Amino acid sequence: MTKKEIRAMAEGIRNSIGPEEKKMLDEMIINNLFSWPLYKNAVYFFCFVSFRSEINTSKILKTAITEGKTVTVPKVDSRSGLMKTYIVKNFDKDLRPGEYGIMEPSDICIEADHSKIDLIIAPGLGFTKSGSRLGYGGGYYDKFMGKHSDIPVCALTYDRLILDFLPVKDHDIPVDYLITEKCVKNTG
Repeated sequence: MTKKEIRAMAEGIRNSIGPEEKKMLDEMIINNLFSWPLYKNAVYFFCFVSFRSEINTSKILKTAITEGKTVTVPKVDSRSGLMKTYIVKNFDKDLRPGEYGIMEPSDICIEADHSKIDLIIAPGLGFTKSGSRLGYGGGYYDKFMGKHSDIPVCALTYDRLILDFLPVKDHDIPVDYLITEKCVKNTG
């Protein structure tokens, strides 16, 4: 299968999860994240803002802000093909719909100091046990994670989206940890 076909299959699997089951699974995944020492010890971290049928990250972002963590979220620039991160202090006031309809930081947010980020929470459509990640095809996260390869990267995913194989290329950056409804898995 091609990446495009696997993306369609993975999105179909994710979209087929009913609202009640999704709510339950998301809560289990978030609880696994919150009890994970790497998250607990993170002071300055980066997390995607969920879109469509992705695992809902609003509770993660709101809780981290309340806990006093420095929370950064992405903003993409399709013209440059790059993604930057900005500090969000108020989830409900600091975000607005962005270029792709995904909520992103408004103009009042200041750019994050990437050297301080101690954890990246990345999105994806599918993963392998060894951490290969299937993104949405824009390459924004691969470029960002490639530039910041010293920062641990985790991904939130439903266990059913851990696949046996993904066609990866040299520029595809794997994740270090997978957090599912069942557990936190080190992919190394």
